[in-house]
Amino acid sequence: MSTPPDTRADLEDLLRSALEARAELVRPEDLSLLATAAPLRPRWQSPWVLLATAAVVLLILGVVFQGLAGQQRSDEIAPRPDQVELPPNVGRTWEVSEESSPARLDLDGDGVEERVEFLAEPTPDHDGRTRVQTTLSSTGEETYGLVELGSTIGVNALGPIDADADGDQELVLYTNALDGGPNAPFEPVVLDLREGLLVQAVSSSPELLSGGDVPVPGSETDHYDLFHAQSFLVEDGALVSTRSRSAFARSGMIQLAPETYVMDRYEWSMDSDGVLVAGEPGCRVHVPESSTACTADSRDDLPYVTSQSTDTIGVGEEVALEDGGLGYRVRVEAGEPPSAVVDGPGADGHVFGLDLPDPRVSTISPTELVSSDGASLFVTSASDPTLVQVVVETADQAGLVRLQPVGDIAFGTGTTDSGRAYRSWLTGAGVTVTVVEGADGSWEAWRWVRVGSAETFEMAALPWGTICFDDVEDPTTGQAC
Repeated sequence: MSTPPDTRADLEDLLRSALEARAELVRPEDLSLLATAAPLRPRWQSPWVLLATAAVVLLILGVVFQGLAGQQRSDEIAPRPDQVELPPNVGRTWEVSEESSPARLDLDGDGVEERVEFLAEPTPDHDGRTRVQTTLSSTGEETYGLVELGSTIGVNALGPIDADADGDQELVLYTNALDGGPNAPFEPVVLDLREGLLVQAVSSSPELLSGGDVPVPGSETDHYDLFHAQSFLVEDGALVSTRSRSAFARSGMIQLAPETYVMDRYEWSMDSDGVLVAGEPGCRVHVPESSTACTADSRDDLPYVTSQSTDTIGVGEEVALEDGGLGYRVRVEAGEPPSAVVDGPGADGHVFGLDLPDPRVSTISPTELVSSDGASLFVTSASDPTLVQVVVETADQAGLVRLQPVGDIAFGTGTTDSGRAYRSWLTGAGVTVTVVEGADGSWEAWRWVRVGSAETFEMAALPWGTICFDDVEDPTTGQAC
């Protein structure tokens, strides 16, 4: 509990603190030029003057705080400095951004749309800042904002939104880095009129408000990482984002998102501090080029492991490989051990010794596992089904080599050290897979991809979802669990 001052020094300290607090509430735009006042004779020596002055200051502070407590529109509320940042006034002489179109929306809520232009900061790689500027129809004053979108080429707006439901509209841009690839993450950039400037809103959950393949933090391994497939759009005047409920694996240029998967859907609003907040998640199903409503049976596509290549050749046989039209042939010649001999583009009798008992070569090639348009073979044993090999042509087509499985997933058929059964096979589409039994009777599906450089001759398994089998020896019995 506070106590009244009992000395002149204490009263002076209180007065000084009150004046400093009042000064911090005054902004530059609140100040105006006044006539010079005549100097007054200091009278701080009188305790009555000190008490009177302190009372006036406290009265002024009370009025100020009462005024700040009222409800105002977003363009009249001072943003919190730890959440939004006022842009510097630079770039008025920059040129209009290339391949950009002006946006039209009602920024100040007067019913008249402003025409917003985008000016590009000149940089050699077109990766500078973008100045967003217009003249407000309600006041005739210029307003502007400054954003970094990754590229100043092709700056265009999505439809306007009114995320804070205050009658004026917010401008929605999006980042567009040109060097991130087709599925690189990108984000919406929402600009709201505040303090007469276009201020970028921040998100309370930025991991949900993004598009592209968004990495799962901490998921990276030596050979792959996981990502959520995400998107955002303006729908019926609202900012909406979606995110796959499942996380999918990727390695290099290969990513294992199915064509159909279940998504969470979020609609975003803006609070009085200029922060974008996600609503409760809804449900949508992603299908190619669109999305549909969820049903009780909605689920991700099963991993494509429900077929098996069973046609093979042995010693003394020859076949034209089903290799996607590459044009290779293989024959198995007798010997100790028998040999696979490959002919075709760049391969004139390339030989590989098959050290498996009773070797069999699939008539379908595991083409995903070759680093170039060379030959590839899937080799099994007629007498020992636990043994499996993948043989590929080197990148310079100098010969055939065996790929070495790396990572935590075993290749072949057997039981892990923890007692979990596993089985590997080649699908009818030429995809090399392994399934590992789970504790509940389901099976984890894994898909083998080439990893490392073209000279390392390694392959690793990527997680591909969960499936159940009536009989794992017959992949066609695969079904949802």
